[in-house]
Amino acid sequence: EPPRHGKSEQISEYGPPWYLRQFPDHRVMLASYEATFAESWGRKARDVIEQNPWIGLRVREDSGAASRWDVLGHRGGMSTAGVGGPMTGKGADWLIIDDPVKNAEDAQSARIRERQWEWFHSTAMSRLEPGGVVALVMTRWHEDDLAGRLIKRMREGGEHWSVVRLPAIAEEDESYPFFSRKAGDPLWPQRYDLDTLKGIERDRGPYWWAALYQQ
Repeated sequence: EPPRHGKSEQISEYGPPWYLRQFPDHRVMLASYEATFAESWGRKARDVIEQNPWIGLRVREDSGAASRWDVLGHRGGMSTAGVGGPMTGKGADWLIIDDPVKNAEDAQSARIRERQWEWFHSTAMSRLEPGGVVALVMTRWHEDDLAGRLIKRMREGGEHWSVVRLPAIAEEDESYPFFSRKAGDPLWPQRYDLDTLKGIERDRGPYWWAALYQQ
């Protein structure tokens, strides 16, 4: 999804409570470009559980830190870390990597892109439990970013990924289980109508419009 369209809220804030409600003995691990930013999502996910008793879960009082908390009476819980840093503790049944790239400057750095690629394989994937899954959520800053490399490797016969690409303005007719739209339709017209998006396209220029908003 484009910037400010709610992808992190859906996956990183509400995703862990939804997942743990179904699998309370599983572990969720979330990584983002900075440890403190990743921790903020851990805090929000924990608060969703604590503020909504109908979910049927409680957070253990002795393990309620934003960066690591456990589900009362179960083995499951959530921990967070920064991309590029260590990921200590138990393994991950669901590994979420949300916004691994901080900004355009980092995205343009070949050294940072390579470091993230090495971290993904040497550290992040080593935490994955058998049968575990990975969700990579990111804005496409650069064609050689983490998502770009994974897609390229998949096309060359590597590991399969399900790619969900939702451009700000549909480039073709789209149909999903929960919504459909025609080519030329905005993704979230109540928030960003077509005139607003066209204005953003003019202001940002063709490169950033294609990269950030059309993904």
